[in-house]
Amino acid sequence: MNTSSTNAIYASNIGATTADLRALGANRTLVLIDGRRVVAATTQGGSMVPANVVDLNQVPTSLVGRAEVVTGGASAAYGSDAVAGVVNIILDKQLRGFRGSMQYGVTELGDNKEYAISLAYGAAVNERGSFIIGGDFSDAKGAGDCYSRDWCLPGRAAVSNPNRNNGLPATILLPMGSIATATKNGIITAGPLAGQEFAPDGLSTYAHNYGVYYGAGLFQSGGGDMRHPFYENIPLAAPTRRITLLGALDYELTDSIKLIAEFSYANVKASTIGAQTRDTGSIIIQRDNPFLPSSVVTAMTTAGVSSFNFGRIGQDLGPATSKVERATTRIVGGLEGTLPNGWKWNAYYQYGRTDYSQRQQNTRINDNFTRAVDAVRAPNGSVVCRINADANPANDDPACSPLNLFGQYRFSPAAKAYTYGLATQDTTISQHVAAATLSGNLAELWAGPLSFAVGGEYRNDRAFGTADPISTALRFYTSPGAPIDGEIDVKEGFVELGLPLARGLTLLHSLDVNGAVRVTDYSTSGSVTTWKVGATWEPARQLRLRVTRSRDIRAPNVFELYGPRQTSFQTISDPTRGNASVLPLSILGGNADLKPEVADTFTAGVVFQPDFLGLDRLRVSVDYYDIDLQGAISTLGSQLIVNLCAAGRAELCAQVTRDANGVITSVSNTNLNLNRVQTRGVDIELAYNMPLFDGRISTRLLATHVMNLKTTDQTGTVIDRAGQMGPPTAPSTGGLPKWSGTAQLTYEQGPFSISGQMRYISRGVRDVLLVGPDDPRYSTTRPDSVNLNRVRPYAYLNLNAQYAILDDGARKIELFGAVSNVLNTDPPNYLPLFSPTNPVLYDMLGRSYRIGARFAF
Repeated sequence: MNTSSTNAIYASNIGATTADLRALGANRTLVLIDGRRVVAATTQGGSMVPANVVDLNQVPTSLVGRAEVVTGGASAAYGSDAVAGVVNIILDKQLRGFRGSMQYGVTELGDNKEYAISLAYGAAVNERGSFIIGGDFSDAKGAGDCYSRDWCLPGRAAVSNPNRNNGLPATILLPMGSIATATKNGIITAGPLAGQEFAPDGLSTYAHNYGVYYGAGLFQSGGGDMRHPFYENIPLAAPTRRITLLGALDYELTDSIKLIAEFSYANVKASTIGAQTRDTGSIIIQRDNPFLPSSVVTAMTTAGVSSFNFGRIGQDLGPATSKVERATTRIVGGLEGTLPNGWKWNAYYQYGRTDYSQRQQNTRINDNFTRAVDAVRAPNGSVVCRINADANPANDDPACSPLNLFGQYRFSPAAKAYTYGLATQDTTISQHVAAATLSGNLAELWAGPLSFAVGGEYRNDRAFGTADPISTALRFYTSPGAPIDGEIDVKEGFVELGLPLARGLTLLHSLDVNGAVRVTDYSTSGSVTTWKVGATWEPARQLRLRVTRSRDIRAPNVFELYGPRQTSFQTISDPTRGNASVLPLSILGGNADLKPEVADTFTAGVVFQPDFLGLDRLRVSVDYYDIDLQGAISTLGSQLIVNLCAAGRAELCAQVTRDANGVITSVSNTNLNLNRVQTRGVDIELAYNMPLFDGRISTRLLATHVMNLKTTDQTGTVIDRAGQMGPPTAPSTGGLPKWSGTAQLTYEQGPFSISGQMRYISRGVRDVLLVGPDDPRYSTTRPDSVNLNRVRPYAYLNLNAQYAILDDGARKIELFGAVSNVLNTDPPNYLPLFSPTNPVLYDMLGRSYRIGARFAF
């Protein structure tokens, strides 16, 4: 699941909470409310959250009755897109009276303060209907950046070792990481003056302290600025303010027809601090630049060079800051009823709309920056941009103001205003859905009724918007890119059957089979058919076995098809230059030639609930799943594109752009139908309760074993990310621990209860593409060798307690408190990307507290 703590790195989609079953991507998990479709809330972006998925915050918590989760393929029964499964949020329409909660939370260090309130009311309407209304308000203040925590400063960086004659591996994870090819004062990165760093006042230079550095790649250990710029500024949790409202009415128009009406509105405002500019030797400085100290000009003249490559961290120019607002409105109207023969029918129409606004301030305008950096002295002695002093008036830009990058805070306000600007994007996502179903029993057979259901659905999904001209032209350092304008029409029809085969026989307490077929027609890619066949067998009342085989599909959504090009950055290693790490531009975008994904899914499970030997309070379930997804829509990833190019794939080399020195400057990483994604695993659930000391104690264990999580690219290369603990670089390239789970122990006595929960993450490796010393394949001569790749197992302890100060049946007031990460366990700090750890798996905030009250009357 993605939250404000896992997607604060990027501006796009901050504040969204999304479901991601089986780590196949949130866009492969279908989210419904009372079995009905929900308009998407996320847009295109470079974040870990894919576009066109539902924000779970659209339903007030006080109105949630329960959530049904169906894992594995469910497209035939629930609708297209349910490749990984379905999350169906069921509203509590039986609510009568008021209920709600208020709470306050804060971390041990005093940040990430959160105030939240949830209220709901339900009532009968003329004895023929019911009405519920509820709302949530929460205001989370967010947390500081990585350096607000003690575990961050010694966080390790991946230092490249291209030579390896020193007996060390190709990549060495070393503490106190910083960048070697860029500093906050500025550094010369190539040529005879390489390694000269400018003083803070910009008037002199000194030898840069490289700490531990092997002459290639981005990172060093120790020395330098002593802080890793990738870890600065970006909050561990994004400030988020959320308001959610929902009202629903069920009213019996007649004894056999019921009216259904529903309205919801959710508004999310979030902000984040992004990256400062990081130029790792890509800036070219000419010898006649008047801002250069005379000592540097003299040294250049002596060395016979007219220019040098320059690296700089633009912390003084400030990081980008982003504000996002997402407003989602949903209206549902429908009828449902019964026929004289007991058959049931329902029909509904839904309109949903999400209005998304993103404002990214202080974003560098790349071409303006290049012009402003290239300064010269005019004949009158003033310092001007070179384009305004050359003999070609056609390239003049009167607004250009020369930018002094030597030292810190040496630039003029006019130069800052010229080189930095505001990136804007406004996107609207709309969805129309009309659906109808009919269900009943076709015949009474020897073991029960033959059930039947048939239905159809029409859906229109559209995304359109606007963006500023600079974003549209991809002129910003990073930006949400050009606006989108795309539309998809979908028509679906399905049939379901349920056939009972046996009842009440020896070893056949019950035996049922079921099946479903759904035909879906997409305006963009044509018709596809999904199906499901399943069986449930109870040899005895205490034991139930189930099995399902299905074919599932997901067609590309509007953003995957029509998403315009946008820019981001990603650290990669260049195998053609000794695995030196670089930070090139990553260009993302849609692909109108995408085809639907097709998944073959097999699930099998057993449920055991004994009623003998004193085990009547025990419940055990074990479920096996196997999902084989063909033509998965994803990106190869910048690193894999570069690797395959180096291995001889000439067609992919066209996606890699290098400068005159052979350094990668950009990689085009657009959506493709990749060959295959496979995942297999087992889910285990165990529950038991018993009386103890005039109270009751209960235990519950939930565990998942991921056997494999394989991706196969177009070359046939297989990567199994089961057991990979390093952070994901895209929504679909993350790994999962081989074992994970939670164990909960609860004791209740009268008005008091207390629970302890242990969350477990098994050991694994930082990156499955690397080989560490504990691997029998390890050799320092390997280009994929690393000194540290093993990640130890982790366990987090959480405690919560509640006490009912009033509970007379009709009225209830309960106080509660909770402590998360009781032992204040620090995360592993050697999984570097945009922080030293993986925010999806590990807790970055440390010990946190929450207190509050629940009430009902």
